[in-house]
Amino acid sequence: MTTDNVVKKSVTPIRTTKEGIITALIAFFIWGVFPLYFKQLTAYDATEIIGHRISWTFACLLIVLVITKRWQWIDTLKQHPKWIAYTFISGIIIAINWLTYVWAVTHDQILEASLGYFIGPLVGVALSMILFKERLRRLQWVAIGFALLSVVIQVVMLGSVPWISLILAFSFSTYGTIQRQTPLTAVDAMFIETAMLVPICLWWFWQADVVSSQLSFWFTPSIWLLMLAGPITLIPLLLFNKSTKLVAYSILSFMNYLTPTFIFFLAVFYYNEPFDLHRLAVFGLIWFGLLLFSIDLWRNRPSKQLKAELLREQALEK
Repeated sequence: MTTDNVVKKSVTPIRTTKEGIITALIAFFIWGVFPLYFKQLTAYDATEIIGHRISWTFACLLIVLVITKRWQWIDTLKQHPKWIAYTFISGIIIAINWLTYVWAVTHDQILEASLGYFIGPLVGVALSMILFKERLRRLQWVAIGFALLSVVIQVVMLGSVPWISLILAFSFSTYGTIQRQTPLTAVDAMFIETAMLVPICLWWFWQADVVSSQLSFWFTPSIWLLMLAGPITLIPLLLFNKSTKLVAYSILSFMNYLTPTFIFFLAVFYYNEPFDLHRLAVFGLIWFGLLLFSIDLWRNRPSKQLKAELLREQALEK
């Protein structure tokens, strides 16, 4: 995928409002406490849970689109038909991300999931360099270096590759990279993604030997807990989508770390997952790398760059 023939959106600094901050906080908090919900579904197969999550998210999105009459995406896809294939690919990628996350939660690996979402922003920067030939600034290189070092330390000290963390980081970052280029809104993109995946999920339910394979199960009270996967997926997405118009990008970038932080605290202090000195070293390196990354983001925030451009223009006019 290249950046040619793609709808490009100019970055305009946004004025941060109190409403925007509160909206973003609620979205990140909901994402951060997802383990509390998925822990209630440990009796089900992880793939089965994701099948329900995709199906009920599609149902919720369909209701939203019908009520709000959001059908602009049809014209968008007519103008850019290649995005039908790209959106299907992004749907597969986010489904892999969801499946890995749910498996981690239901198998007491929430700490690994937290690490994956901490690593995510740094992987995203690295992907931008590889795919879009973006030049990394010095602090970004150093931050990525600390992320790589943390993975090496986990392999050496703990004797295992943090595959959960790496899959979550790379799948989420790849998904985000595609979303950066898409002419679709986040809500429209997810509707199309889930719409194309629902038939696959229904086929899986039909041929798999799981509880949901029984038609009678869909008419029992137990289905309600699985149906919740739809609204709890959609609500934070809508809130976050709204906050992007009310909170400056630089601030929202820092707030992104709230979700893995909530997940981390749940893993260590609520579910009592092991957190020894080795894991502290791994997380410490990631946190330090993210600190450097955040400093770089703040130094190069859009509002500061715009101000610098205005000053240059004023100087030239004189």
